[in-house]
Amino acid sequence: MPSFPMPFPQMIVPPEPTQARSKQAFERLLLVGEQLLAENRFDEIGVADLAKLAETSVGTFYRLLGDKDTLSRLLLQRFFSDMVEKVETLTELRQWEGRSLEEFIRAMVAMFVAVNGGRSGVLRALITRASQDAQFRDRVHQINHLISQRTVAVLASKSSSIRHPNPTQAMMVVPPVLLGILNQHTLTGSLSFLSGAALEDELVRVALNYLT
Repeated sequence: MPSFPMPFPQMIVPPEPTQARSKQAFERLLLVGEQLLAENRFDEIGVADLAKLAETSVGTFYRLLGDKDTLSRLLLQRFFSDMVEKVETLTELRQWEGRSLEEFIRAMVAMFVAVNGGRSGVLRALITRASQDAQFRDRVHQINHLISQRTVAVLASKSSSIRHPNPTQAMMVVPPVLLGILNQHTLTGSLSFLSGAALEDELVRVALNYLT
């Protein structure tokens, strides 16, 4: 399967500090920013406190980033890039030759759940921003299209196991349904009564029962 290119241009060009200390400060700022998003504290914290948490100066923050919106966009852009890489790795077609539909569904669900749980703060910010910014929402649609495109290619190779009356349509429905459930859970905690393993099992059951 050919590799699909990044489906959208960069939202913002990341800084490329040349000095080791500046590179380290930049990475710490990204780390702290993601932690603050996870704790729902990003919007309320000031630049001075953010810089202090990152063990750097306010001057370094402004020199590297300019403002908090730039930091937010860089975190979302990094999330997009990581997701694209994970999807492309998971859906490399040759690795699924001779393996079952259920094996692929389980691997796909495990990846979705891991991304959802591991970076829930960034994902919440992504969902919120997409609801408010049409241009940003278009980029989210592009990455969702990539996920569906790559996933359907693998599912199509398992079409003999799919019993849905309209297999092509069903294969296109599965990725957005699973992601929609997880996005809702990220925003509201609606499935918090399930352990991570139980959540994966239930989503696998949803997808398999629908397809077969």
